[in-house]
Formats: sequence, C-alpha cells, structure tokens
Amino acid sequence: MEKEILELLRLERMREPLSPSRRVREFQMRLQRIKNGEETEVAGFLLARKPPNAPRDAAYYLLSPLSPSELAGLEKDEFRTYLIVRATENTRVSGEVRPGSYVLVRGVMDAYPLGNMRMMHAESIAGRDYSEYWLDYKDFALSRREVIDLFERTVYLRDDMRRALIYSLYGVPYMPWGSNAPRWGEGFDYTVYKHGEDLGLLALWKALKYLYSNLPWETRLGKETALEIDDPLLGIDFRVGNPNKTDMMYYTPLSKKSLVKLPKWAERFVINKNAIGLLPHNVEPNPMDILAKISETPFVLAPWEEKPYFEESREFKQLLPNLLVTVFMQRERFRSMSPLKLEELKKEHLKWRQWGRREYGETFGKLTTSEGVLHLGMRYYLDTRLFGAITRFRGKITKKAAKEVREINESILNDWNVVINDLKRTHPEIVMRLTREYERYVPGDVRAQKAVEIFHDLASTSLTGEITREEFLAGLTEYGFSASDASELIEKLIATGYIYKPFPGKLRLVR
Repeated sequence: MEKEILELLRLERMREPLSPSRRVREFQMRLQRIKNGEETEVAGFLLARKPPNAPRDAAYYLLSPLSPSELAGLEKDEFRTYLIVRATENTRVSGEVRPGSYVLVRGVMDAYPLGNMRMMHAESIAGRDYSEYWLDYKDFALSRREVIDLFERTVYLRDDMRRALIYSLYGVPYMPWGSNAPRWGEGFDYTVYKHGEDLGLLALWKALKYLYSNLPWETRLGKETALEIDDPLLGIDFRVGNPNKTDMMYYTPLSKKSLVKLPKWAERFVINKNAIGLLPHNVEPNPMDILAKISETPFVLAPWEEKPYFEESREFKQLLPNLLVTVFMQRERFRSMSPLKLEELKKEHLKWRQWGRREYGETFGKLTTSEGVLHLGMRYYLDTRLFGAITRFRGKITKKAAKEVREINESILNDWNVVINDLKRTHPEIVMRLTREYERYVPGDVRAQKAVEIFHDLASTSLTGEITREEFLAGLTEYGFSASDASELIEKLIATGYIYKPFPGKLRLVR
C-alpha cells in the first residue's frame, strides 16, 4: 500500500508534458480571439506552400504552429491548424525566410475567402532564431532536480559520467578567449572509450541512441537537410528545410561502424564544436587520439565497473520537449561568459594539477604534455567550457560548479592512469613517445623542474598563454624560492631554452 501511495504522489508532482496537441489548441484559440481587421503578430513555421484554391492576386502561404518534425509526426486523425499568410510586393521580408523557417508575421487579420481558416495580410515576415520556438513555453521548463531525477530513473551510469552527460546537453557559452584558443562553437564532446571488454560501452550506446532518436528532427545532426510532410486533410504535401541554425544539435553514431570512426560528414561538426557529440567510442583509448585531446570529458569505461544500462521510459520520452525548453531557456540566459568570472575555476584547476602531480608523478607529466590527452594548456580551456555548460545547467556561476569540474577531472585522470599502465604492456611505443615528449621539456635539476611547473600553471591559465617576468617571479617566491634564487632560475631557464621572450616584458614556455 505504501508503494502505491508513493507512486501516486510522484505522479501528482510530475511535470505536464509539452505536447504538439497542446501547441495546436493554443494556436487555434489565439487565432479565434483575434478579430478581423485587428493588427497583430503571429509566430510559426513557414511552409511556403499554397493553400488549396488560393486566389492569384498575391502570394499565399501556410504557417504552422508546429515544427516540421512535430507536424510530420501527427496521426492522420489528429487535429491540425494553419494560418494563411497573404504576401504582396509591399510585404517586408527580413532574415532567413525559407520553407521550414521559424518566422514572425506582422499584419492585419482577416478571414480566408475560401473555407473557414484565418488569413493575415502580411506587412512583414521576419526570420527568427529556432530557439525562440521553445522560449515561448518557459512555464514548461524543468527544474534542476527534475532533470537529474529524469536521467537517474532512465540512464544507469557512473555518477560523474551521468552528470557530465546532462551538462553536455546544455552546450557551451561563448567566451572571449585569447587568440591562441580554438574558434569553436557551442558544441560539447561527451566521449567515452572502452577499455578491454566493450559490453558496457555498447549498453551506453544503446542509451544514447534512445535519447537521440526521441529528440526532434530539427535538433538531430544528420545528413538529411529536408523533411517531407503530407497533410491528409488538405491533400497537399510540403518539403521543408531544417530551421535550426544553432550549434544546439545533437549527434550520436547510429551504426557500429561509426562507433569506431566518425563519418566524414559528421566529423567537421564534432571537431569544430558545431554540434553536441554524444560519442561512445568503440576503440581502445589512446592518449594521443585527437578526439580524446579535444573532448571536454574523455572518459574511459573500465570492464570491472558496473555496466551502464537504461530503461525505456514513457515519462522520459514525453518530457524531452520540456527538457529542450529548459536547455534553450538556459542558453538564452548564458549566451556568453566573461573570463573574468573564472577565478574559482582557476583555483580548482590548479588544485587538480597539484593533486595529479602528487598522486601520479611522472605519469601525470606524460599525460599532460602537448602529445597527451590532458595537455595542460588545452585542458584548462576545455575546463572553462565544461564550467560554462555546468553554469548553464545550474543557472548561475557557483563555487560548486568549479569544484565539480575538478572532481570530473580527477575521475578522468584516474581512468587514464589505468590506461597508461596497460599501454606499457600492450603498446609500449605510445608510452615511449609520451616519455620522450615529457623528458624533452623537463630540466634535470629538481628546482628547475618545479620552476617550469609553476611557469606552466601560470601561463596555461592566462588568456594569452604568456606571463610577465614579475608574475613568474611572484609565483616562484610564493612557492618558497628566495628572490635571488628565483631571478637566477628565470635567467637559467631562458638561457637553456625552456622559456623565451616573445615580446619585451613577456615570457612564454617553449613547448
């Protein structure tokens, strides 16, 4: 009895799903409330298809309240509604206005002379961002707790991996970084490698495919650029393009072949972060793999860990539109983030470095070279992106978000330490290459080694990758070097070629 009561309480608290039928009803009710001759504006998807028996005195188009994929997904007997848009040579058109585009139409409402549909004499048609479609329904957004609960009941996965999966869905705010940083988009690479057995990875792939396949067509990265739609009531069909021109598109491989190597058509979107890649990678982890080196979360799924699995959930499927409302709402709030707000992240990132050197010593050094998966300069930049995604999820910049980045980094380092130990036996040439790279830039003198580490920490967390002599001197003295020893070390490192002066007063690491 207690179990049944708890289930009833859960259902009572459950968020109302945002369904296409609700959108259609609200759209129709709004049209009915607008009087003929009244100036108004209506947003929707322009189908750019003539309605039946359209007069020839102007261009007539259909406007749908539903996105192309929602319209295509309606059953034959489900209610549909359209607004007819009448455009003339005096109608102003701005932005991207194509078949399938989300647009805002301003004009005067009227009755369509044939049939019982409503018509607008369009004064202007303006192309709008696809995200605005979801922002109209902010009341349906999920709370942070609801999002976490939804995934905890659907995807059973290591806690840090599940949290990172949730954060990846929110994308990354733009950050005005230094000129050395890659010019990436809002995308996020959630990458998981197998290690040994692959049953766990294939189970994770099944879960990610379930998520991906239930997303609207407009938010799924694919080769199809147009969608065919039939209307059984009007007896006409539409061919529309994808209105989503943002980087908030998701990609998961749909074939086992694509788990081993990204298809060429998808590779550029993932590498340039113009899509959110949910990427179970069915290959043994290689610390020099380019995808691992640019992934915000290059996890490794070890065979001794509990296998991931998921439960097909009707609630999860119904609430995906609500999740998209939440994602696009948070994206609107955090389009960009100032590097000046990363001070807490910098502190936590440096704590992670200190912990890594203390726990893993030379292995940490090998993994963090320019050849390694955790190259320190790139890793800090990737951490800022992960921090941005967490901030979008949380809705504010917090110390807890910075701490979470460090915790995820620790987990990733633990994974790759196991990988390195196994590579010594299976692929010693990879470890030897990392070792040569590590030794190439590490002085033999212990004091000089520590000075190089301090310099690297300061430089790789700056906007430009450069620091002043005064900053380096302060870092050395803060660690415990005397002022005279610190000055001597700086000159020695410059003379021996570990650091150099790109500009007067500036220092840069040779790496």
